[in-house]
Amino acid sequence: MFRLMKIEGQSMAPYLHHNDFVLTSRLFLSCRVGDVVVVDHFLYGIIIKKIRHIAPDGQLWLIGEHPTSLESERIGWVSPRRVLGKVVFRICANSMK
Repeated sequence: MFRLMKIEGQSMAPYLHHNDFVLTSRLFLSCRVGDVVVVDHFLYGIIIKKIRHIAPDGQLWLIGEHPTSLESERIGWVSPRRVLGKVVFRICANSMK
């Protein structure tokens, strides 16, 4: 139900940085715009992105926070069935020093 994951890369900076940790939950009823989700993308594997838009059929349009993040157009629309969890808590690597 819950999963602890380590962030690799800077695609979600400044919200999440390389070596931060997030706690994700599969206990959610629906996705909303602004949620940060972990997705098993068919091409890019496990990625973490923010939901920017939800289509009427439920498909998700995802974005990264950092300018060098993978472009939304390359990610494409993602089925909500590919969502592995929503981020419910984050631990900043800098705060652990």
